[in-house]
Amino acid sequence: MGHTMNAKCHECGNTFTVDKGGGFFFHLLRCDKCGKTKPIGFDRLGELHLRYLKGLPGPYCVASRDHDKHVREHADVEPISEVEYHKGVEAIAGRCRCRGNYKLDAPPRCPKCRSAVIEEGEIFIMYD
Repeated sequence: MGHTMNAKCHECGNTFTVDKGGGFFFHLLRCDKCGKTKPIGFDRLGELHLRYLKGLPGPYCVASRDHDKHVREHADVEPISEVEYHKGVEAIAGRCRCRGNYKLDAPPRCPKCRSAVIEEGEIFIMYD
């Protein structure tokens, strides 16, 4: 489950909000250069996501339990590791307009100065 929180940049003092984490049916990637986020739905990932589900020992999440079980038992695809899956997701996400790369593990950045030296504050929205 993802969330939105307040944040403050230690470099320039800017205050802003940060979204962290994906949901039940999407990943939230972040540009490794500017910090802009990009959601990617599992439906857009197609066979890549099915191959990942096939290799999991259980469901990805409670909300997709029945679907994930069906994939593990019936999908005619070769399973892949989490490392292979993450590389594939990032390849599909592509490059940001700033020429950075969207990554699953890129840190949040200040939208004003792009510093990653920020203080994360109170969570005020939870989303799936």
